[in-house]
Amino acid sequence: MLSTKELSYEQEVCNILKETTIRQRLEEVKERTKVTGREHGFNVCSDGRVTKVIEGSYTYSDLTKANEECNYQIDIQVHSHPDYDAYPSRGDLMEDLNISTRIASCVYGVRNDKVTCYRTSDELRNKYIPLIDKYINELNEIHRKYDNTTDQKEKDKLYEEWFQKYDKFEDILMDVTKELVSNAYPELKERSIAHPYKHIPDSYDLAIEKEKHFGNFRDVWIKDCGKI
Repeated sequence: MLSTKELSYEQEVCNILKETTIRQRLEEVKERTKVTGREHGFNVCSDGRVTKVIEGSYTYSDLTKANEECNYQIDIQVHSHPDYDAYPSRGDLMEDLNISTRIASCVYGVRNDKVTCYRTSDELRNKYIPLIDKYINELNEIHRKYDNTTDQKEKDKLYEEWFQKYDKFEDILMDVTKELVSNAYPELKERSIAHPYKHIPDSYDLAIEKEKHFGNFRDVWIKDCGKI
């Protein structure tokens, strides 16, 4: 469940976006996204610094450099949707959980010219991040062993082990995704939900097109901050 502290961020975030430097970055994201058709994004670091705007691809914005600049201590992360409304995708919700923004993640959507902010609960982050990290570390270790052996039988064994472990990891990602989207759309808990990082239309996308839900939903809140 979202704590009182976490819910207070929902009340603060839209006003924080109006601060001069942050608003300037938002305007830059807006204009560059419209001109290029590519995603753009930036971070507000927990020490008050605001990173430069980073250009991404047509469907993804890699903000790793911005995360590193903030030493992974991030108050707000902002990115854009060139062809969609301002509402978090499956991958957006997963990314907020993974990077653990202190205040919120926000998305600007070109199609409706708005900003929406959202946050996953600390409880949900504490539940899943250690498990996700555990599988990533184990997959990396298997890969390291594979690269360091010349024995073909051992390579074959490690190859099979890696794919078995990866399948389990994918199952976990799908479980997390279903839990995330079912906060605002509980009827989707038992329906077909696509992989968080694949751009495949699914029940969540159809639900968003029909009606966008805003508010506090157990372990996620979603806030409409309106036009920039």
